[in-house]
Amino acid sequence: MSETKVMPNEASVPSPESEAVFVPRVDIRETADHFEVVADMPGADDKSVEATVQNRVLTIEGWSCPEKPEGHEPLGQEFGGGRYRRDFTLPDSVEVNGIRARVRNGVLSVRIPKKEDVKARRIQVTG
Repeated sequence: MSETKVMPNEASVPSPESEAVFVPRVDIRETADHFEVVADMPGADDKSVEATVQNRVLTIEGWSCPEKPEGHEPLGQEFGGGRYRRDFTLPDSVEVNGIRARVRNGVLSVRIPKKEDVKARRIQVTG
């Protein structure tokens, strides 16, 4: 496997004081032909999640706003709405135009393919 890594950026993005910003927990996996970033974004769906790439930086962003059940008045609320955001620096070895993302049940999966010239290849050994 390759030595390249998808690295999280530590710098956070400023946001308005009234808006909570959550840093989603992620798993980063590598296979022979791609990287995968899996992020937990509870309450987010395909209408509220965005993934962008600019200058080799992958930004994932999402929003959640818990629904208030009709006819009920909350006595307490620990789950609030807010924004999710996280940035990752991508290695030169990825094919930016092939990146795909999907969200299901509040979990965002971003598949980042490697360029053909950096994928591991089996070499035929003859005797």
